[in-house]
Amino acid sequence: MEIFGEYKWYFITLFGIGIILFVFLRLYLRRFENRGSGFIKKVRRFEAVRVKKNSKSMVASQREEALENFQSRFSIVKRTVLVIFVLVWLLLLVFPLFDKVSAAAISIFAAVITVIVGTAARPFVENFIAGIVITFSRQLRTGDTVTIDDAYGTVEDISMTHTIIKLWNWKRYIIPNSRMLSKELVSFTTKDSFIWTHVEFFVSYDAPMQKVKELAIESAQKSAHNGGTELPTFWVMDMEKDAIKCWIAAWTKSPADSWYLKVDVRSGLIEKLQEHSIRCHMAQVQFAGKFPTEYRDKPKERREN
Repeated sequence: MEIFGEYKWYFITLFGIGIILFVFLRLYLRRFENRGSGFIKKVRRFEAVRVKKNSKSMVASQREEALENFQSRFSIVKRTVLVIFVLVWLLLLVFPLFDKVSAAAISIFAAVITVIVGTAARPFVENFIAGIVITFSRQLRTGDTVTIDDAYGTVEDISMTHTIIKLWNWKRYIIPNSRMLSKELVSFTTKDSFIWTHVEFFVSYDAPMQKVKELAIESAQKSAHNGGTELPTFWVMDMEKDAIKCWIAAWTKSPADSWYLKVDVRSGLIEKLQEHSIRCHMAQVQFAGKFPTEYRDKPKERREN
C-alpha cells in the first residue's frame, strides 16, 4: 500500500490520460474505417480493363466481397491496435513497480519472447505488421488500379499477410505485405481516376504534318472513351533518322477508358493514314547493286542460304 500511496497521483493521472486517449483512438479508427468503406462503395469497376462479362450484378458482388474483406481485415487491425495500446498503457502504469521485480526474471521472459518471435513467428509477424502499416498509410486501397513490377491490374484484396493484385487478364499477383512496403508502384486512382493518355506513332518525312495532326485529333475525338472536354493535343516529339515521332494525347475518366482509348486511336489512325497514303515509320536497306564487303567475300553457297 505504501508503494501505491507513493505513486498515487502518477497512477491517477496516467489512468485518466489513458481513458481519454483510448476513446479518441476508437473514434479515429471508426472514422478511418468509414472512409475506407466509402471509397470501396464508390468504385465503379474492379478490373483494370473493361470486359463485357463485367455486368452490374458482378460489380455489386465484387463490391460486396471487397467490403466484407476490408471490414474483416480492419476488424483485426482495430483489435490489434487497441490491444497494443492497452498493453503499453498497463506497462506504463506498473513501470514504478519494476524495481521490485527480479531483473533476472524480466531478462529471461524477454529472451523467451524474442526467441519465439524471431524464429517461428518472424515471417508472420513481419507481414502482419506490414499489413497494419499499409492499412493506415493508404498508399494503396482495395479497388485501386496500379502498375507494380510491370504488372497492370487492380487491388483485389489486402489481407493481414498479403496483397492480391487482379491483373488485366484476370490472373492474380499475390505479394507478401512485408515486400509491398519496399516496392515502387504507379497508382492511377490514389487521388482521382482521370488519366492524360497518349499514343506514340511515327510518320515519314514526306508526310503532310498538318493533315497528320488533323487525323490524329479526329481519331482521339471520335473514341467513345474520350472523357475530357478539352481538345486532344498533338505533339511532334522528335525528328529521328528515318521518321518523325508524334504523340496524340487526350483525357480519360478511368484506367479502363485509357486502355480502350489507346486501342481506338491506334486502329482509327492506321486506317486514316492508309486512306490518305501517308507512310509510317519503315526501315529500308539499299545495297546500291552491291553486297557489303563482309557479305560479298563469303562463299556463294552461304550467300544463297
